[in-house]
Amino acid sequence: MVFVKRRLATTPDKLGEKLRTLRRTAALSLDLMEERTRIQRKYLEALEWGRYDLLPEPLYTRNFLRSYARVLQADESYLLELYEAEVGRVDLLAPHRLPRERVSRSSFIVPGKLWRYTGALTVFFAALVFFVWQTSRVIAPPRISLDDPSHDVLVREALVPVVGHVDDQDVAIMVNGVPVPVDASQTFSTSVPLSAGPNEIVITARRRYSRSAVIKRSVVYDAAPYVSVGSDIGGGYLP
Repeated sequence: MVFVKRRLATTPDKLGEKLRTLRRTAALSLDLMEERTRIQRKYLEALEWGRYDLLPEPLYTRNFLRSYARVLQADESYLLELYEAEVGRVDLLAPHRLPRERVSRSSFIVPGKLWRYTGALTVFFAALVFFVWQTSRVIAPPRISLDDPSHDVLVREALVPVVGHVDDQDVAIMVNGVPVPVDASQTFSTSVPLSAGPNEIVITARRRYSRSAVIKRSVVYDAAPYVSVGSDIGGGYLP
């Protein structure tokens, strides 16, 4: 029979060794610890290898340990006691390591997550701008131009032609509340009966879901005929 000597497992004495053992027992890599604790990897490595000179001030380091303990479901108070004991010994043996590095806010930001959040925000705002632009196009009133009649015109005929153009064949045209079709050349035309005296012609253009574009024309209808005047008073015509 062959006997194999195995080294008995011993309980780690140092804080860093305990942290490494706990992390490996939980099958967590340093990258996963960085993601879950939101502590930069360089600080996690400094904790696990007892490099307290690479860590920020004790206040921040204690917070690092608390986060570490919560992720690993370890005894937070016990880990903090080990840290205090080891820091006290290190400070007595190597006081030249003080003061320690002050930590900045960026130390708590994991670069990978920062890029993901930035990318997500960029996509969100791009989609928002595109949505607003598309919505404004949908609800914007159509462009309409009127060729006939002119404004404040005097006419002698009881019917006045209404002719105009729009920017889209799908635009719905109403002239004094009556629908008027738009042809393939995006032109519309109709005739409006007039009453004696001033008349208002209202042309409304609208797409589905859009606001309306409105043009108004004032037309005066005077049906009085021209009267011929004899040559005794100089000749000519009077209205």
